[in-house]
Amino acid sequence: MTKVAYITTGKIGIHRFTYNELIELDKKGINFTLCLTQLNKGSWMPDKNWHVITASKSQALIQLFKLLIAKTKLIFKLIQVAKKQQVLPYLLMALSFYRKLSSKDITSIHCQMGDKKLYTGYFLKILLNRPLTVTVHAHELYQRKIYDDAQSIRKLYTFCDKVFTISEFNANILKEQFNIEPQKIEITRLFPEIDDQNKVKDKTKILIVANWAEKKGYDILLQAIKQIKREDFVLWIVGGSYFSENSLDVEQKVKEYKIENKVALLGRQGGVNLDIIFYACDIFCLPSYTEYYEDGNPAEREGIPVSLMEAMAWGKPVISTKHAGIPELVEDILVKEKNVEQLKNAIEYLIEHPEKWDEMGKKNKEIIQEKYTKENVNILADTIKQW
Repeated sequence: MTKVAYITTGKIGIHRFTYNELIELDKKGINFTLCLTQLNKGSWMPDKNWHVITASKSQALIQLFKLLIAKTKLIFKLIQVAKKQQVLPYLLMALSFYRKLSSKDITSIHCQMGDKKLYTGYFLKILLNRPLTVTVHAHELYQRKIYDDAQSIRKLYTFCDKVFTISEFNANILKEQFNIEPQKIEITRLFPEIDDQNKVKDKTKILIVANWAEKKGYDILLQAIKQIKREDFVLWIVGGSYFSENSLDVEQKVKEYKIENKVALLGRQGGVNLDIIFYACDIFCLPSYTEYYEDGNPAEREGIPVSLMEAMAWGKPVISTKHAGIPELVEDILVKEKNVEQLKNAIEYLIEHPEKWDEMGKKNKEIIQEKYTKENVNILADTIKQW
């Protein structure tokens, strides 16, 4: 069985093109262990069914001491190379990966990115005695350190069993400037993946824009989404943690309810990005509710949420609750607070009746234009002028 150690970075999650490539390799039955030099949160994260190793300094040091006993001469030789090339961190990464890869019958090593990170693959090839391939992108070819130490990079590429690159232009640079043998170079073009999670096209797009606070009704909304037994809609969530005791981990709730296929977490947005999202959505939903102290007094309530005003100003139909000042703004559709069934029915009604969207949206826009305009600032301005 083919088992590749696939080395890349997760500095801001995985690069989208890398994620797409891994998805396709998985579909083709390529068994890979994803070796990440680091992993931070980003837009594209490893799938939960992938085997992932993240570099660890402590694990590397443990492996270093073990190999110093078992393979003393080899390890001292690798340390000398690492010191000379000033790439000790990449040797440590290789040792960190080696600790788990050595028991996995790896058949080859692939390094995604052809700069000095390739030394991680270089050291692993020596330790595992397996073929090494690399994908060289344009970014690596123009780094200052590549110009300043071209000879070292040339040796690295030569050490690889195959050098992939993404264009004929890059391939010519590898041949002419790095003297890589043409038969060793293979062009593998990147590819776009449009709506790969099926959360944009041919869907009714329901939007909520709010901090992840309990009073915004996220949990009620997600329960309603879970109960809707249809696949022709998606919930877009714009917002993030409220960083308070009243904050809700919306991402965890989505996983708990197993509705990842129906929800797109868009993070915090603002400015023109948020305008684009409002424009692109079909329905806006904000099921706010009152939170209470143990003695029964209200602990949290909305005033009149600005995100509702914004959605209505964009001419969108909205769904909200009979809560605090919201009925002063929204004439329809309003449901009872914390009522999952009513909310579910309201969402289903609008999904099933797209012919109602335009009429409701126009009415909502008129409400904003008549009552919720910038002229309202005059009340404050006129008062200030009196003093």
